[in-house]
Formats: sequence, C-alpha cells, structure tokens
Amino acid sequence: MIAGFGMKKLISCVILFWILLFIGYSVCNSYRYKIKTPMPDIEYKKSIIRDSHNLTYTLEALRPVMGPEELSEFIKANDKNPQIYIPNNINRVKGVYRANLHTHTTNSDGIATVEERMNEAQAYAQKHIKDGYMVLAITDHNTVLGAQEVIRVLERNKNKYTNIKVIPGIEIFTQYQNSKHSFYPMEIHVLTWGINPFDRFLKHEFYKKDKKDKWNRTTPDRDFDRTITIMSKYGLVGVAHPARYTEEMGKYKYPYITEMFLRYKNLNQNIKFAEIYYQAYEKSYTAKKLGNEYHKYINYINSEAVRLGIIRTGSTDAHGLSIFK
Repeated sequence: MIAGFGMKKLISCVILFWILLFIGYSVCNSYRYKIKTPMPDIEYKKSIIRDSHNLTYTLEALRPVMGPEELSEFIKANDKNPQIYIPNNINRVKGVYRANLHTHTTNSDGIATVEERMNEAQAYAQKHIKDGYMVLAITDHNTVLGAQEVIRVLERNKNKYTNIKVIPGIEIFTQYQNSKHSFYPMEIHVLTWGINPFDRFLKHEFYKKDKKDKWNRTTPDRDFDRTITIMSKYGLVGVAHPARYTEEMGKYKYPYITEMFLRYKNLNQNIKFAEIYYQAYEKSYTAKKLGNEYHKYINYINSEAVRLGIIRTGSTDAHGLSIFK
C-alpha cells in the first residue's frame, strides 16, 4: 500500500512537471511574439522566427519586414504609378521615389552589404519621405543568404529601421525551354519576394556552395516551369526584366514575350507581376541592341502585361554601392 502511494505520488509529480513545462513554454513563446500593435503578415513573421531556431528573435524586431500580404497590396496599388520606381533627382527630392524591389548585396554579385543597403534606404526615407516609407527588396542571385541577413540586421538594430519596409527575396536563374519561337532555351530570371529564408527547403536548395562564385551558379539553371510552380508556394513569384532575354530574336521576340507571359501566368498560384518599370534598360545592352525599336518593344511588353493582368513593378537592379543606380 505504501509502495502504491509512492507510485501515485511519483506519477503526480511527473504530470505536474510536464504541466509546468508546457505553461513555461507558452509564456516564453507568447513573450517572443508579443507586439505593441497589430501588424500585417504576422503568421509569416512567426514562421521566420520559428524556423530560425533563434529564441532571441521577436515579432517586434521584424516589424519592418514586408511579407506577401502587405506586399501584394502595395504592388497592386502602384501598378499604374511608375514614378515610385524611378529614382531621378526630382522624384527623390520630392519623396516620390519609394520602392526598389530588386537589389543585390555581397551575398551574390553586389558591392554593398545588406546593412549598407538598408542604411541608405533608411537615411533617404528619413530625409525625403514624410508620410510613408521606402520599400527595399534584397534579392541575391540563387541564394537565401542575403534574405537571412535582413533578419539578422533587424535583430541587431532594433527600432532603427522605422522608415523602411524590407522584403526578403531571391532572384533565380532559370531555363525557359520548348518555346515555339526560339530554337534554344532562354535564360529567364525569376524573382521571389516574401520568402521565409530559414525555410528548410529553401535553405537546402539555395545556399552558397562556393564563396568565389558571386552569381552562385555552381548548380545548373533550374527549369522555368518547375521553378514558377514550386516557388509560388514560398512567396510571390514574378519575371525579372522581361526585355533582356530577346535582343537577338528579331520579329519573334514579340510572340515570344506573349508566350512566356501566358505560361508564367498559368503556372503561378499567386498574384502575377513583371519588372516593366525596370530602370536599367536604357543604359544597358538591351537599348543599344534594339536601337530605334527599343521604345516600341518596351511599350509592347507593357501592353501585354496589362492585357494579361500582370502587375507592373520596377527596380534599379542595384549591384553597386547605391540603391539609386
């Protein structure tokens, strides 16, 4: 009887221990997720904290992160507003320039670090944007390391980046195959915004294998169709600088763009977007090669995006020291 009583007491103690452990975990977890005011994309930000496996990360520190829900509303609202993507002197002084959705850092072939990119955006927004914020996407080539660094910078500098929204992203090189208008596969770059850079699959697929390889091309380019299908499960997927792939195609470049946009649209599960307001075109090989046909072709791409319901976005595709170039 005494032995039975001792066993019951032991079982009660074990049960009590697990109850207290559960309560303690719940309290700690709620503290990690404690925020001052409601914020968009809260489940997305919770997933970043969870998958980072870092107990010091908090939702409040991730307040400047712009996730898929907030980003969807932002780009839809600015589909007909190219000026927010154009960093000329007038737009910058007036605070009209408000978004650079495609930039690179030292995690791929960019010169600036993630923190330098964020610091420049913050300084600009503090000085020129009085009624909103600057939106900055970090989209390094074929790696999530830049997007991971976004989270670390925010955690190291709590309450610093109050005038910007930062988008963890990636730019993926893909091969567009089996086109009716091209005899060879075309390399098309696919942007994905609002990713969880600590997601197990993304970490495995897009890590930096060779530190000397700035473009992270140590694995073959991925298939366009498969990439669009898979990445639409992990963020908002769009086509980067669509005019850059077709300079050598002559008259076939027009039906090619339409074919590619249609295939992309049918494969993508989320809102559709393409970099129509791409600031690097006019000083690039694209404009020089197309010559007098350049504006006609850009206008065609723009009109096809509108016709097919593809949202128009823009960027400088910054690789140098400044997000403005």
